[in-house]
Amino acid sequence: MNQDQVTAKLSQIQSKNLETVFSLGEAALENAQKLVELNYDASKNALLNAQENIQQVITAKDPKDVSEFLQAETLQEVGNQAIAHQRKVTKVLRESGKEFANVVEASIEQTQVGMQDWVNTLAANAPAGSDVFVSAFKTSMNSVMQGFEQFREASKDAMATVEKSADQAFEAFQGQIAQVKKAAAPAKRKAA
Repeated sequence: MNQDQVTAKLSQIQSKNLETVFSLGEAALENAQKLVELNYDASKNALLNAQENIQQVITAKDPKDVSEFLQAETLQEVGNQAIAHQRKVTKVLRESGKEFANVVEASIEQTQVGMQDWVNTLAANAPAGSDVFVSAFKTSMNSVMQGFEQFREASKDAMATVEKSADQAFEAFQGQIAQVKKAAAPAKRKAA
């Protein structure tokens, strides 16, 4: 194998890795756009609801009506909207995490196959008497491959941690909304 063939093999491997990087970038942009759209819609809906609520408060004729409206219905509606928004955000984050993990997995396997093929081709075409060098080279490349495996495992662990954190945040948020609803319920009964 001559220098041009070695360079062509490495160039092919690097080209595939660049394709992977571009696909990850595109996926990140798509997911960021989804999150921006979700947040825009949530902000728009919050402003519209606030405008409606302010209008109801302004047109109320009795202070008791205003306090009942503010304590029960508004808090319930805001809580439900916040939970729905959080569910959508969590869904986008999970989908992007799975997509990232799949791309990383495929990229690692692709790189490993390419590198192993390159090493085998290089070893098969090594000049006579270079056995020691070839053995050392194969050993060092096997270490690199083990590094890929460690990265793969670390990526899986990181994604599991992200999902667990998202679940915990969602549960904490739902707990806070439940506490607000619980606190609003006695106030509504007292007003009645």
